[in-house]
Amino acid sequence: MFGVPVLLWVALAFGLYHAMDALVDQVGLWAAGYLEIPVDAAEQSWWADVKGWLNGARELLMALILKLAIGYLLFVANKYIVLVLLSPLLAYASERAEEVLTGREFPFSMGQLLKDALRGALIAIRNGFAELAVSFLIWVLTLLVPLISPISFVLLFAVSAYFYGFSMFDYVYERRRMRIRETTRAMNQRLGAVLANGALFSLLMKLPLIGIMLAPAMASVGAVISTVESERDR
Repeated sequence: MFGVPVLLWVALAFGLYHAMDALVDQVGLWAAGYLEIPVDAAEQSWWADVKGWLNGARELLMALILKLAIGYLLFVANKYIVLVLLSPLLAYASERAEEVLTGREFPFSMGQLLKDALRGALIAIRNGFAELAVSFLIWVLTLLVPLISPISFVLLFAVSAYFYGFSMFDYVYERRRMRIRETTRAMNQRLGAVLANGALFSLLMKLPLIGIMLAPAMASVGAVISTVESERDR
């Protein structure tokens, strides 16, 4: 459970980085040129100097923001690709954890495991596109108003935490035979637990190697622990 994510992460990160490296530079140059402030070559004044300085600063700022934005989007996509490919493993980890905690046995069924894994993969894909869409809107707003960058990073982290936590808790709710709409309602009722799970998953994933090894399986098991304890307290 801890070795497979490392292999997937390295292979996908290497491939995506080299595939998108040229695109990052092209988009950065295009954005900097599109937002350039016109300067009359014959104009000799302090304002012309200011506009020239702003153009230079804008090129640097736009290139930096766009590289961070595209790099972030690739980072998000990479994590969701890993979650999709790890769905069978995470479904098994979630099921096994509940057996240990409750004593309830789930007889092994390849068909059911594949069904759980397919639903987990579809949820991860759905959440990935939703997060990318929200992240894109936040980054566009940041490009237009660079001063809100600190707030943008907080929002991006919260959005990521919600969708990662959603993916982990869904394995538990699928065993309750809950539909997607019912699962979404249950997630929103336990929003704190979902955000906490996703936030810890996201933070742990930032640790080199150790995070990649531990975060997926531990987040899946953590969702089970949280749900079982909540059901016992009712």
